[in-house]
Parts: sequence; structure tokens; C-alpha cells
Amino acid sequence: MNVGLLELGEIILAASERRLETVSRNVANITTPGYKADVAFQDVLLEATSAASLPHSTNFTQGGLRATGSPFDLALSGPGFLQVRDDERVYYVRGGQFARTADGRLANPQGMMLQAAGGEDLLLGDGNIEFLGDGTVLEDALPVARLGVFDIEDEDSLQALGGTLFQAPDAAMREVETPLVRQGMLESANVDLSQEMVEMMAAMRQAEIGARIVQAYDGLVGQSITTFGRTSR
Repeated sequence: MNVGLLELGEIILAASERRLETVSRNVANITTPGYKADVAFQDVLLEATSAASLPHSTNFTQGGLRATGSPFDLALSGPGFLQVRDDERVYYVRGGQFARTADGRLANPQGMMLQAAGGEDLLLGDGNIEFLGDGTVLEDALPVARLGVFDIEDEDSLQALGGTLFQAPDAAMREVETPLVRQGMLESANVDLSQEMVEMMAAMRQAEIGARIVQAYDGLVGQSITTFGRTSR
């Protein structure tokens, strides 16, 4: 598909705008546990033929782990996602801050329920709870459940829903055989602030290029109108 001069300028301007939005979103979530940075598109002119086709992806690299001491703060070391339920919908997160509800479930701050390996809500009693590295849940030193940890072969199939939530087709998710669950820890956002500043400057330069192309197009149109006006007399 051929791209005209005006369309090219529009693509570059749209790319720079979305690039700045990506930077803003990443910086705003730099302290959000488990947040995965959005990736700015570097080769937009090679991959896009219109502003609507600009690519988008997520950086799933591991963030650093920090100890909190809270027994229901959970993180994963290595690949995988925890499964949470909101009414009838299931989502995937890298971990989070959970709290025990009155009926023994574990809920995150959004009220989503942590899921066990079998796909049901994780139910706990009032005893001392310990999560082993393989996901086994102990209550007063006795095994009572196993935490569900899932992974996906094609990470591009995961749909980012904002913040730390992801959604994927159920058939695409598979249970991790040897997970590494970390109790009393949270995974930090994998946002590199210095890289985000570089992206911001690149987006600003990109916007300048796009604006110049549009200005050049306007100039050519103006010259054409002037030329045709003279020849038609």
C-alpha cells in the first residue's frame, strides 16, 4: 500500500503522540507493584501503513523483588501469572497485595479473588498461612491447597488491560509445573526511568519531523494552486 506525503506525516505524528502516551503511562506506574512497561514502537514506518495500524506491545521482563513482610503479599520469580476472578471473568497478574476476607478468600485491592490451581477461589481458614515456592499452601504447617500459576507460550496473545491486569484465551494458558512463588514480597515495576526519558526526547524529535513533512505538503499544495491559477488565466 502506497503512503502519500500527508499520510506519512500523519503516521509520524500519531506515532510520536502514542509514544509520549506510553512514556507517561510507564512513568506514572513506576511504583505500581507488578506493572509491566508498555513498549514504544521504534520502526513505525516499516510496520504501519496508517495511523490506525501502529503496533503496540508489552515488556514482560522480570522486575526486581522487594520484601514487605506481609504474609499475603505475593510475587513470582521467573515466568508465570497468578489467576484472579472478578465475578465471572478471569484475569492474570504477576502478583499483588492480597487480604483475607471474612469468608476466607484472598482479595486484591480491586476486590478480585485469588484462584487455586483447580480454577476455584482459594479458601483459607484462620490459621497461620504459608506459601511454599512451588505454590503449595500450608495452614498451620498442613497442606490445604495449591496456588494456581499459569503461563502462556505466546505473550503477544496477552491483552493488557491497564495497570497490572492481563487477559488471555483460557485455552492459551497452561499451568506452570515448577513455579517460584515468593511470599511476603512484591515485584517492582520493570520501568527504566532513564530509558523512558530517552523515549520522550525521541518522541519529541519524531513529532518535529512529522510536523515538517505536513508543512512541506501544505507548501507543495499552495504552490500547485498558485501555478494552476496562473496557467488558467
